[in-house]
Amino acid sequence: MNTNTLSDELVTQWNELLTRVAELLEVPVALIMKLNGAHLSVFNKSLNSQNPYEIGDSECWDQSGLYCETVIKTQQALFVPNALKDPLWDHNPDIKLGMIAYLGLPIKNVDDSVFGTVCVLDDKENTFDSKTRAMLSSLKHLFELQLRMLAEQKEQDHKEAFKEQTLMTMGLAHELNTPLGVSVTSASMLVESASRLLRALDEGPDGMEEARKQAGCIGQAAALLSRNLYQMDDKIDRLKQSIVQCHNGVSTVCRISDVFNSLAEVWAPSLAQKKVALKIHTDPSADVLLHLKPASLIEALNHLITNAIEHAFDGVEQPTIRIAAKVKNQELKLRVSDNGAGVNLIHPEDIFAPFYSTKKQVAGSGLGLAHVKRIALNDLAGTVYVSHYENGLSIVLRFPVSGPIAQP
Repeated sequence: MNTNTLSDELVTQWNELLTRVAELLEVPVALIMKLNGAHLSVFNKSLNSQNPYEIGDSECWDQSGLYCETVIKTQQALFVPNALKDPLWDHNPDIKLGMIAYLGLPIKNVDDSVFGTVCVLDDKENTFDSKTRAMLSSLKHLFELQLRMLAEQKEQDHKEAFKEQTLMTMGLAHELNTPLGVSVTSASMLVESASRLLRALDEGPDGMEEARKQAGCIGQAAALLSRNLYQMDDKIDRLKQSIVQCHNGVSTVCRISDVFNSLAEVWAPSLAQKKVALKIHTDPSADVLLHLKPASLIEALNHLITNAIEHAFDGVEQPTIRIAAKVKNQELKLRVSDNGAGVNLIHPEDIFAPFYSTKKQVAGSGLGLAHVKRIALNDLAGTVYVSHYENGLSIVLRFPVSGPIAQP
C-alpha cells in the first residue's frame, strides 16, 4: 500500500484520534509507526504536550533494540510493563526519552506485508489492563480497515482511468476514421490526376484542356487532403492535452470579475459572428480578491462555451450563454448555462466521459467536457456536475477558494 495516497485530512484525523486515546488511557504517548525499508518512522502521534516524539522521527530499526523492532519481527503483540526491571529491555533506546512501559501491535498492509505498529508508551510502570489492550486492538483493526479501503479506492481509480483511456482510444479511432479515409482517397486522387496531367502535357497543345481539368482536380484533392489532415492533427493534439494535462496551475490573487472580463473580450468577435449572447453575473460575495487559478479557470470556461456553441443552439432563437458566480463557505460556485435544446440524459455524469456525444449519428470531439472534469478535479480540487439538462444545459463547477483578501 502506497501511503502517499493517505490524505492530509486522514493523517490529521488519526493524530486527533491518538490524542483522545492517550487521554482516555492516561498515557503520555500513542503512536503509529511506519516501516520504510531499513527505517522505522513516526507516522502518526498523539498531540499531547507530554509526547516527546515528532512525526517524521526515524531510526534504523534492525538490531536497534526498539520495542517496535520485536513487534515487526515477530508480528505479535509486545507487552513491557517496566523496562527498567526487565533485563531484556533495560537498555532499549526509548528509555532515554523516559518511556519505560510499552504495549504495541503489528499493522499489516492489504497484501499482508508489514505496514508498521500501533503502540502506547508510558513514563511509569503500567500493566496495561484489558480495556487498554482491547482499545489498542480496535485501533489496529480500524487502521487496517482504512488501509484496505484506500487500496480498494486506488484500484477503482486505476480501473476508471483504464476505462477512460480505453474510451479515448476507441473514440479517437472513430474520430480519425472519416478524415483518414478521406485523406487516403484524396491522396489516391492526387496520384491519378498527376498521372493524367503528365499524359496530357505529353500530348502538347491538344492536351491542354485535359491538363487544366486535372490541375483543377489536383487542387481540389490537395485542399481536401489538407483540411482532413488538419482535423486529424487537431484531434490528436486535443487527446495529448487530455492525457498530459499541461494546465497552468499557478494560483494568484485576483478578482473573478477580471477573469470574466478577459474571457468576454476574447470571445466577443466569435460570439458576435455566431449571434450568441454572453451574459455574466457576479454575486457580491464573489466580487472580492480571491486566491484563484485563472489559467485553469479560463480553460474550463473556454471548453464549456465551445461546447454550447457547437451543440446547443441548432434552431434556437436568441441563443444565450450565462455565467454566474458566488462564494459561500470558502467555496466558489460557478454556473454555466445555455438556453439551447438541452440533452436527453439517463445518467447526467456520462456527459463528462471522453468522446461522449448525444448525437448518435454525428461524431463530436467529445474531449471538451472531459477536460472540464479533469480541470475541476485535478487543477481546482473541486467538482463538476450537471444541474439541469432539459430546455437548456446547466453545468456547475464548485471548488475551494481562499478569501476575501484585504486590498493593500
